[in-house]
Amino acid sequence: MNELAIVNFMPHGMCYPQKPGLVGLHLISNGIIALAYFSIPITLIYILRRRGDIPFNGIFLLFAAFILACGTGHAFDIWTLWHPNYWISGGIKLLTALVSCATAIALVVKIPQILTLPSPSQIEEINQQLREKINKLEQAETKLDQENSFLQALLDNLSDGIVACDENGVLTLFNKATREFHGLPQQAIPVDEWATYYDLYFPDGKTTMSREDIPLFRALQGESVRDVEMMIIPKQGKSRILLANGDPIIDRHGKKIGAIVAMRDITERREAETKLEKERIFNKTLLNHLSDGIVACDENGILALFNPASQEFFGVPQEPLPPQKWAKHYSLYDAEGENYLKQEDIPLFRAFSGESFVNAELMAIPKNGKPRTLLANGSPIFDTKGVKLGAVVAVRDITERKQAEQALAKLNEELEDRVKQRTVQFEQLNAILLATTATLEQRNQELDQFAYVTSHDLKAPLRAIANLSEWIEEDLEDKLDQDTRDNMNLLRGRVHRLENLINGLLDYSRVGRLNSTPQSVDVAEMLAEIIDLLDVPDSCQIQIQENMPTLVTEAIPLQQIFRNLISNAVKHSDCENSKIDISVQEFADYYEFAVADNGKGIDPKDHERIFTIFQTLEARDVKESTGIGLAIVKKAVENQGGEIKIESDLGTGSTFKFTWQKSQALS
Repeated sequence: MNELAIVNFMPHGMCYPQKPGLVGLHLISNGIIALAYFSIPITLIYILRRRGDIPFNGIFLLFAAFILACGTGHAFDIWTLWHPNYWISGGIKLLTALVSCATAIALVVKIPQILTLPSPSQIEEINQQLREKINKLEQAETKLDQENSFLQALLDNLSDGIVACDENGVLTLFNKATREFHGLPQQAIPVDEWATYYDLYFPDGKTTMSREDIPLFRALQGESVRDVEMMIIPKQGKSRILLANGDPIIDRHGKKIGAIVAMRDITERREAETKLEKERIFNKTLLNHLSDGIVACDENGILALFNPASQEFFGVPQEPLPPQKWAKHYSLYDAEGENYLKQEDIPLFRAFSGESFVNAELMAIPKNGKPRTLLANGSPIFDTKGVKLGAVVAVRDITERKQAEQALAKLNEELEDRVKQRTVQFEQLNAILLATTATLEQRNQELDQFAYVTSHDLKAPLRAIANLSEWIEEDLEDKLDQDTRDNMNLLRGRVHRLENLINGLLDYSRVGRLNSTPQSVDVAEMLAEIIDLLDVPDSCQIQIQENMPTLVTEAIPLQQIFRNLISNAVKHSDCENSKIDISVQEFADYYEFAVADNGKGIDPKDHERIFTIFQTLEARDVKESTGIGLAIVKKAVENQGGEIKIESDLGTGSTFKFTWQKSQALS
């Protein structure tokens, strides 16, 4: 074989007619072709490695093998120019032929698939369509982003909280209000992590909500939740009371894809309602403890409010009463109980027709109960816009006062009869007294009015009576017997007593009515001034405790109290060397002042009585007294929010103690 391959043949180069140029031409041509053929497979393989998505890559590999075989054949042709290895050259050509046939067959097989490949124009058209779709998708995405931004801005500007979850319970949407309510971060939160950020309670703020009670969870289960109140306490933030409404989220195919809940912060409303309820309870409670009756009707005239006192006065049941049923439970007459009141004269009806009035007297006779004389004050009720909402009337039971006035009138009649039996000189005095008494009866609606009118209209006539009695006694000095002189002295004593009574009533009526501007009061200086003005006897020693406080308070009431207590201690002391001690004890919010004497003391059974107006422990003929001083003290102390009490027993002296608020005490 070697002989056939090497010895029996000669190289190609020897076949050419000994022309070096021709040999060189074949050398260069085959070399260039071989290099080109070798580079093409390398390039194809590189492309296939970089682009694994190229279709029919097997064909490319066959072409690479075919071209590589061709290149090898051309390269071996260079070798055979000098070496006659033609069997090897033939083998290479055979391999090339096989690879070529395989490539051709594979190419024919792939022709149907290759023909389905789009042309460049088709590819360009497809690319153009893709670009248009991409552009539309980008526009849709931009629009969706804008809509999402608008929706988020809209949600964030809502005062109500909005929270939504997907079908797995993951919190996927919550606006700014919700994040504030719940203390949530701006991220999706699984259902198992809800409680990480907040706790939910029922409105009482104590009973914890289970998962099944939570509105969002209920909505996620398919329930429509309406007006559920709950308290939320975030881990970071303040607790709130929320009103929640929720629904499941259903897509157009009827599939549940989540749930949404809207929450409104009603904390302030609930606090206001709680405050209003407390105020309402306080105002009922307050009305129930009033001794005056309060009755009100609405815009339709229906009796809508009446406290226990008014129920007792009128005998009405605890239920609304329309106007036509008013008279079913009681009858109304004038103050004397003689003339039946017409509807337009009834106080509540007058206020309902728009009239405001004060001090209207009437007599109420309930079907079940006792008759009462009442003093009524009423007015219509308007709202802030001037719309009439109804009317209200306050009534005070003045039955006992009216009876006292009638008794006084009867007493005056008896006194008039007695006076008429005396001398003609007393007729003028009786006429003046009767005229004054008549004026007093007309104006005796309230104690303050009574005292004021008495002070201004009776003092001058009383002085005239005293002076006139002295003139009569002087003019008839030689004609009067001792009994008449004693009666004259008795008359002047009664006039003096009545004048003191008037002054006492005026002082009593002024307590709490004449407000003075608070000022700095040195209690020690005030006591010194009072003692100096009282003209205390030398036999009476008054000891004042050191370090008396200095207060910012109303001076007149405190001065009245000390003056009455000190003068009372001096007046009622039975000891030749009486002693009065004035002391003070400081407490957290008030001072307790004490005025103690070493007099004969007061029986404990009379401790309450001495503070009642006109009450005295001894007859006025034995010891002159109006019986008003301690009543003034009690009224003045209580008007300032304090209390007064007495510690005494017969033979042990008396100590009066009263409290005075120190909220305005100076440091």
